[in-house]
Amino acid sequence: MDRQEAGTALRDKRVSLRMSLEDVARATLLRKSVLQSLEEGGPPEPNGFFKSYARRYAEYVGLSGDDVVAALTGSTPREAVDTGVTPVQPAKLAHSAAIVPAYRKKRSVASAVAIVGVALVVAVVMLSKTWPGTPVVPGGQDGPSTTPSVPLNTQVPPLPATPSVPGSTTISPTDGEMTLTFAPTTQRAWLEITVDGSVVFSGVLRPGDSTQVAGGYVVVNFGNAMYTRVTMNGVDQGVASPDKTVMTVEYGSPAH
Repeated sequence: MDRQEAGTALRDKRVSLRMSLEDVARATLLRKSVLQSLEEGGPPEPNGFFKSYARRYAEYVGLSGDDVVAALTGSTPREAVDTGVTPVQPAKLAHSAAIVPAYRKKRSVASAVAIVGVALVVAVVMLSKTWPGTPVVPGGQDGPSTTPSVPLNTQVPPLPATPSVPGSTTISPTDGEMTLTFAPTTQRAWLEITVDGSVVFSGVLRPGDSTQVAGGYVVVNFGNAMYTRVTMNGVDQGVASPDKTVMTVEYGSPAH
């Protein structure tokens, strides 16, 4: 299979699943222009990020990620590295038209959430409004009160968020071999994990799933970083990023 055949296979598979490029873009967190480039055979000299995008697209629609990447880059499919950890494989999409109503259901839920949010904002505004009334003095008599009033709904200004640099690589140094565990919190997360130069996991994890790797130098491409919790050597590190979805994080040093 060459580059053009691989691109055609991606497009035909997507069409057979009755999905648009926008549907795949929302699910895989890839831009529509990237998906179009993949379906056209990709650039003549693809980089590492392009390979990970091709693998993510292929595995999402149920094709072999290794075969598609090999065809688009003109290389031989890589053999899987046995790390002693069983990766969680993404669920395959069924050949059914039921996928389209599922997206409609998500839009309906989003609309309901938006309505509830508007109602909460209106309630807060109504509660914070000052209404005229007659002050009451302790003892049951009407008149001016000498007790100072404390305004309700006193809000403490939030702390400024730590600025983030789009596309930057976060490096977490450590000495010696480490054990890392990755688990999504409330949304699905796509990860490609490279340990000491070899890809050991590439796929989608659902809430409740997790995958664990060990090595001296670990590079992780996140597809939903702000919803992926990281544990290093048994210590909870929190989510990979407080405000980013797609990013790359390096743990350790290539020197190890």
